[in-house]
Order: sequence, then structure tokens, then C-alpha cells
Amino acid sequence: MRPSTRRVLIAAGVAAIAMLAGVAHAATGFPAKDIAFIIPDGPGGGFDLDVRAIAPAMEKYLPSKVNIVPTNVPGAAGTRAAIEIYRAKPDGYTIGIFNIPGIYLQQQRGGAGFDLTRLSWLGRVGIDNYGLAVGESSPIRSVADLQALSQTRPVKFTSTGPAGTAYNATLIAANLLDIKAQLITGYRGSSDYVVGAIRGDGDAVITVIPTLRRMAEGKTLRIIADFEERASVSGAEDAVALGKPELAQIVLDRLIAAPPGLPEEIRAILAGALVRALADSQVIAWAKETDSTISPESSDQAAATLRSQIEFYDKWKPFLNPKR
Repeated sequence: MRPSTRRVLIAAGVAAIAMLAGVAHAATGFPAKDIAFIIPDGPGGGFDLDVRAIAPAMEKYLPSKVNIVPTNVPGAAGTRAAIEIYRAKPDGYTIGIFNIPGIYLQQQRGGAGFDLTRLSWLGRVGIDNYGLAVGESSPIRSVADLQALSQTRPVKFTSTGPAGTAYNATLIAANLLDIKAQLITGYRGSSDYVVGAIRGDGDAVITVIPTLRRMAEGKTLRIIADFEERASVSGAEDAVALGKPELAQIVLDRLIAAPPGLPEEIRAILAGALVRALADSQVIAWAKETDSTISPESSDQAAATLRSQIEFYDKWKPFLNPKR
């Protein structure tokens, strides 16, 4: 279920991490120089905005005054950034944000040059559920309407290319909902395919709820399904109402990690700074203003989230990556 975009962290957990961080700093002297925060997008993308909001807050909670420098490494559907983080020295001076499951789907196809399970996970920033929408003027009013249309012809969904998370989310959701789908791709930007649905390039679009919500507020899209267990979008059918609870597993997690082999004491410092930053009043105000979902997890929880996503997408691998 999609949590509120404003999160309240458990004070005891924050205090425990802060205490561990203080002990670790006394032992290591970390940090002694600036930290690079790798972003797999160009400037202005969703992950770029996350990092630029979080980094100044993290700086406040480090035991030494250093800068956390947002560093854009776009390209190859996130693999360039993932490889740079994976190959960096495990000294705490390189960390990065990851689109999960998007980057795992790249690893799953083979030859990615990194292994997400070996990274030193620091925590989670947030999670976005997916939903299904149609253009505001569309005659389609429900998932049942799409299922009926699917009996006469494939339903056209605008989407990213095969390397994109939304593409795979659309394939899985359409399969779960018994909708025969045709994906319309070739869009340039990360939100151009959503505009394509508004324009009428396709019948519908599946993407993360915050994006759909912004479009719906502008009266350009109508959200007819919210894949959360219990819908946060008024009037939308949710995973339970649709009888497809697996829809709630189609999410986008924004996880933070460092290279493999990061010493535990340094991990504690970075994880502590991250969890406290996500409870910072300035970050919470930013989340409210931008309708960004802040849903923190500890380093251990983030690693468990990764394992859960891997299990889910490994099950769908034969469907998403059929043998040619």
C-alpha cells in the first residue's frame, strides 16, 4: 500500500543509527573529503531531483563537514552509473541511487558488468506504486472496458522502450489483468510516453502514481486503476478490488548503495545520515511541495527489498525475456 508522502521515522531507530555513526567516526575519521552521489539520470530527472534534495540534508548529519556532490552519470538505461558505483573504491566516498527494479532488469538480461546483490545497501528513499490511466476524453471508464476492447483488438499502451521499467510494468500488469496489449514506444523523454497517451497515440498508459496524479490534476488524464492494495486515488480500482493482489508488487523503489565491501563502520555513518536526512524538515517540505513519496528503509530493509524485487522479476523473466 502506498504510504503517505510525508513520513514519520521511528525516533528510537534514528537515535540508534546516529549512536552507531558516532562510534564509527571515532574509529575511522570518516568522512575526510567530499562524497560523490551518483545519479543515473541527466539533470532534471526524477532521481536527480531526489538526490539534490537529500544531499544537503545528509551533509548536516555527517560527523565531519564535507560536501555531498550530486554527480550525473546518465546513459545505457542506468548501467553506466551502476558500473561506476560498483567499480569504485569501497571507502564511502562514492554512493549512488538506484532504480529498482529497472537496473535489475538490465542485470537480468546478462552482461551488465555489476551484481546488485554484492553492493553495500544504505537505505531506501521512497517507493512509487503504478497505476493505469486513459486520456480525459477517452470513452474507456474501467479496466473491464479495456478487457472488453481486448477481445476485439490489442489494447495500445504508450510506454518506454524495452529497457525501461514502465515497459516491463505494462507487460506484467496487462498479463495479470487479462488484457491483450500492444506497446507503442519510441518516445524520447521519461514522460513523453505519458503525453502520448494524452494525445491519443494509444488507448492507455501505465506508469507511477505520482506522475499520473499530476496529469490527472491538470485534467488531461483519468486514473482508472491504482495498483496499490488499497487505492490512494479516489475512484480508482485497486489491486484488491481487481482481484489481482500481485499488481501491488509492481513498484519502483529508490534505493541507495555504495560499492561492494564497504566497511561496516562507514556504512553505519552513511546509513545514519541518510535516515536522518529523510526525516529532516526541509526534505519533508520538499516532498510535500513536489508530491514525492518519502518512505525510508534501513540498510538491512533495503537489502531485503532488493531480494524481494529480484524474486518477483525472476519469476517473470521467461515472459519478459522470451528466447528468440
